[in-house]
Amino acid sequence: MNIYRYLGLGIIFLVSCSTAGLATEGGGSHYMCGSRGDFAMALLGAPGWYMRNDLSFASSDINAVIIGDTVYAAAEQDVWVNTIKGIYLAAGGLLGGRFGAALSVPVVLDASLSADLALRQMSKDGSKTGLADINVTAFNNWTTGNFHFSAGMTLFAPTGAYDETRLINLGRNYWTFDFMLASTFLDPKRGHELSYTLGYMVNTENPDTDYRSGDELHLDVHIAQHFSSRFAVGLDGYCYRQTTDDSGPLLDYANTVLPMIGAKPLDGNRGEAYGIGPVIKYTAQAWSRDISLIAKWLHDLDTEHRFEGDTVMFSVALKF
Repeated sequence: MNIYRYLGLGIIFLVSCSTAGLATEGGGSHYMCGSRGDFAMALLGAPGWYMRNDLSFASSDINAVIIGDTVYAAAEQDVWVNTIKGIYLAAGGLLGGRFGAALSVPVVLDASLSADLALRQMSKDGSKTGLADINVTAFNNWTTGNFHFSAGMTLFAPTGAYDETRLINLGRNYWTFDFMLASTFLDPKRGHELSYTLGYMVNTENPDTDYRSGDELHLDVHIAQHFSSRFAVGLDGYCYRQTTDDSGPLLDYANTVLPMIGAKPLDGNRGEAYGIGPVIKYTAQAWSRDISLIAKWLHDLDTEHRFEGDTVMFSVALKF
């Protein structure tokens, strides 16, 4: 089966799928757990222009958290995000490989959040829609036999609306540099696939809160079986861990206030998350084009200092 022809539409592992910057600072980051796991993450399609659209819904909660300029004892959120991605794949690239670039534009369709103030017996809630943080990716890809490799970087820009006095913000108000490596092994005869993406994120300081989120390490692993050139099922797993502490005056304040209400201090507020979930792909043909449809459900098995819950994603990808 000519599996490579159809897998070319499941590309662009480097293009991020971002949620709203509600929640590291705020209990989240520019990395959405499990978003980098996908079919053939390091296998490129034919040269040309591609489009991909990711619709995601996340429902999650967290205990003590800093959001903006306020410390909360607990919070819950439901977020709908639609991310449009434009991708260009070149015929050549560096060191005998192929170059690719992508622009990812996430739009928050609806973000609802409720939170309990740490020092008062009252809650706050609200909802918001609008543009989140846009990101740009550049990468280079190499192939040898059934093995495919990519290396690149994603830059997240603080384009989403932000106000430290608000409960809900659409952006995180700082820049992030995400350096990534990915690999895919795919046996086109047996249909066995093993892919992974490894990334290391470096964040700048939020100038409005003087808060600096620590560096972040994330790993997405994807195991799949391709039953035909058009149909496949798989399992995505992810591991996220901060490697350095957060810092800032509000974190110091939170570590003083939280023990006063019987809550655990945040200390360095280092986040951790582990999760898993099924994924399915079908490539249809319409208007003489192959269109890949991808659906996945991701469940957080355990988290620390991050929102914990479930995420459902539905993606459509095609070549112009």
